[in-house]
Amino acid sequence: MSNIDLSGDKRPGDDAVEGSAHHHRHNDEDMRDDSTDSRKMNIFIACLLGALVIFAAIVYINQRTGFLSTNDLAYYKYSNGADEFNVRKVIRDQYVGWQIEMFVKDYRYLLEIYNDPASLEDIPVDRAAKNTLLDDKSMFITWDPKPEHTITTAFAYDDLNKVIDNPDLFNIPVNLSQTEPYRNFTVKTCADAKRQSSVIWLKYGNETSITTAGDCVLVQGRTEKDILRAADRLSLLLLGVMN
Repeated sequence: MSNIDLSGDKRPGDDAVEGSAHHHRHNDEDMRDDSTDSRKMNIFIACLLGALVIFAAIVYINQRTGFLSTNDLAYYKYSNGADEFNVRKVIRDQYVGWQIEMFVKDYRYLLEIYNDPASLEDIPVDRAAKNTLLDDKSMFITWDPKPEHTITTAFAYDDLNKVIDNPDLFNIPVNLSQTEPYRNFTVKTCADAKRQSSVIWLKYGNETSITTAGDCVLVQGRTEKDILRAADRLSLLLLGVMN
């Protein structure tokens, strides 16, 4: 007795039916793939638009509040309206300052100071200070020896001294003094200032500013850090980096 084949023989058209079903399955898979790709693209576009909105909001808020300062940058170009200067942050051991690239007598010169020019634009300055100081044969930088002045004031002195008493720049001898008798320092105040022998007085004041009183230049700040900022503002005025 022959075994019965329960699978049966294929009828005409069975291959066509299977082919059609297979084709429909492929179409469904292609449609699902297209739908997935479309969703991914929509998500990407939404994320991109969201990032642009956030960036625009940051720029707007920063313009209104200034919560992002140049201290958040490692490098930028500073323009005084006529010239541009490369400004770069310098971090070395415990020192954090700024390096400004300029050209002196056609030679590239790198100046390091504690504060960058863009962060000093809010400090009012009497521009007559530049002519007063650059006419000098020598000058004194002085401050009150009381404990309120610490090494930060000495940094202000150093930033001014490295510009004024620099053979590659102005080469004007600078002398350190105090406003009151202290150790072996010379005593100098604005009363001692005279033509071609000016006095720069680093002092506390009700505002951070640079003013002149005859041949005396008052570099003052609300805090000691502000005194340092004002000193750097004066240095950059003398160099022509800032107006």
